[in-house]
Amino acid sequence: MPYLGFTCRCGTMVQSYPLFSFKTIDSTQSEIKRRLRDNGALEDFTTVVSDVQGSGRGRGVSVWQDEPGKCALMSIYVKWDRPVVQSFDVNRWVCHCLGAILPFRVQFKWPNDLMVGDKKLGGLLIENHWGSDGIRTSTIGLGMNVKALENGLVRAISLEEIGMDITPSEVVDEVVQSLRSQKMAIANRTLLERRYTQLLWGKLEARIYTNDLGEEFEGRVVGVNDRGQLLLELATTKNVQAYDLDAIQWKNPLVD
Repeated sequence: MPYLGFTCRCGTMVQSYPLFSFKTIDSTQSEIKRRLRDNGALEDFTTVVSDVQGSGRGRGVSVWQDEPGKCALMSIYVKWDRPVVQSFDVNRWVCHCLGAILPFRVQFKWPNDLMVGDKKLGGLLIENHWGSDGIRTSTIGLGMNVKALENGLVRAISLEEIGMDITPSEVVDEVVQSLRSQKMAIANRTLLERRYTQLLWGKLEARIYTNDLGEEFEGRVVGVNDRGQLLLELATTKNVQAYDLDAIQWKNPLVD
């Protein structure tokens, strides 16, 4: 379990964060949990990366698919200076920080996907750790396609394919630098709400969704409320309806 004293530059200050790098691992999220269990505490922005994950997962039971050397796979442990009361503020903050370093074509599809058009660039898995007064720490899992994949998935796209010449390790450092340098933004809800809405995928046109009854309907994304529910303007009535996680699913036109 190699430890690298990784140094990043944020503004004029030189700051270091603990970085643990693996060739293969079950999942970077699980490794953060093991280190918390074994050590009782971790330094702020402790980061675990791996070339390959055997059990990498997204939200729920979905599995992250990766290819060795093609993806940036990481989990970053963040300790909040003050408790975060609204859990979706962490999502907004992460998207704000990623939006600062990714090409403008990249958007965020509620609740956890990074998209370029109808193709998936990456995925987020955020696990918040609550205290009696709010969220005290968060583990931010991120998988991102960096080089063009060879598995033939028509739904996937990489940073290389949208013109970025960068390595997975450079992506990891850029992400951690952005999170570190903008940590205080978690307290600026006005900024986070505005930026998240700007970066939100699906606002420009109505798309087809399926509800939990298997019924298809058409709607356009207009935002996300403080409860983390997706707000859709229904094509038939123009009314805005709020949807919980797993209540609806977008019908990807690239999938038969």
